[in-house]
Amino acid sequence: MRPLFSLYLAVLLTTSGAFPTAVLQQTCTSPTTVEDACKLVANKKASVSYDFCVKALGSVTSLSGSVDLREIAVVATRLAVDHAASTEAKIEELMDLETNPTVKHCFSACLDVYGDAVEHMKNALDNLSNQLYPRASALVGDALDTADKCEESFKDAKGSFPLATVDKDFGRLASIAHGIIVSLE
Repeated sequence: MRPLFSLYLAVLLTTSGAFPTAVLQQTCTSPTTVEDACKLVANKKASVSYDFCVKALGSVTSLSGSVDLREIAVVATRLAVDHAASTEAKIEELMDLETNPTVKHCFSACLDVYGDAVEHMKNALDNLSNQLYPRASALVGDALDTADKCEESFKDAKGSFPLATVDKDFGRLASIAHGIIVSLE
């Protein structure tokens, strides 16, 4: 019923010559570009810069030209999944090299939260493919604090936090995916 009403409203306003561009709504099937999606995310998420978003999503060749917003959401979520999985592998490597039991325990806690993040993000991909956008948004939202939880686990360990850069990048990639998915709801 709602799409029919929207179509009626669009026809009514277009024929009257009073259809301002601000009334146009982006839908998941509307063609858009990576740049437009990144503007949308940068306006919603202070933690994500437009330039980082364009660089991250622009590196994916399937997103050249105009694509639908759902496709961009899927790609952004996959980027976050891949980054979380590679972070898990890095944590395992560092954990194997670590001799301090306290730091080893910190790595173990990080490994757990990144494992959860990978699962949440993969489930979000399934929900995206089934067009269950609120559920996908909630799952990605659950993974947004992964970097903070990992960093928090190192609070009692002395020295610098060895995962700061990869943590920050995961947080930004997850925020990009979340910002786009929220726009689909």
